[in-house]
Amino acid sequence: MAKPRIATKPNDLRDQLMQAASGIGGEASWPLTAPTQAEVGALTGSLFSGITQVNDLKSQLSQARADLHTKTDDGREIMKRIDEVTDGLYGSDSAKKNDYGLPPKKSTHGAQVPLEQVVITKVADGTSPASIFIDFDSDAGASAYKVEWFSDSAMTAQVGSAAVSSSEYEIAGLTIGQQYWIRVRSIRGQEFGTWSDPATRVANL
Repeated sequence: MAKPRIATKPNDLRDQLMQAASGIGGEASWPLTAPTQAEVGALTGSLFSGITQVNDLKSQLSQARADLHTKTDDGREIMKRIDEVTDGLYGSDSAKKNDYGLPPKKSTHGAQVPLEQVVITKVADGTSPASIFIDFDSDAGASAYKVEWFSDSAMTAQVGSAAVSSSEYEIAGLTIGQQYWIRVRSIRGQEFGTWSDPATRVANL
């Protein structure tokens, strides 16, 4: 009696595994002959055909994703252009923008720019004796600036103060050899900005 052979056809292998798992059907019926070359060729052809179809689907999916990104970018550009055109036609806060799927922008008419913290950019000897010159960044929202100077680093012993309209100021009438600490802030009506970080210098001749 010839020895049984391991199944080579998928269906035969499946049946034998099912028989072994269930414990019925007696001894597995192993095929006595190998599949023919024609059968192997047909199975191989089916396998390669399936692989080709999967690769084609992957390529189509990749192209679809690229098309989606392109269309999304194009759509954003179109909506941006519609936003600009409707701003010009109706105003940025007009309810007509809703007709084009765009929300009106909040009106900023009359809104004031917040006051910024001033930065002192230069501290030098003034043009007159016993004076200190300071220069600082201007604040677009300010109508004036408050300058204060002190004789101690804790800035509790105030020596003087001044309201100025430009972003530079010369503090005069100081004591020669005395060190001073200076700070500046923006003013707009009754509104005040944050004090600058203090700058310091000794008043010289």
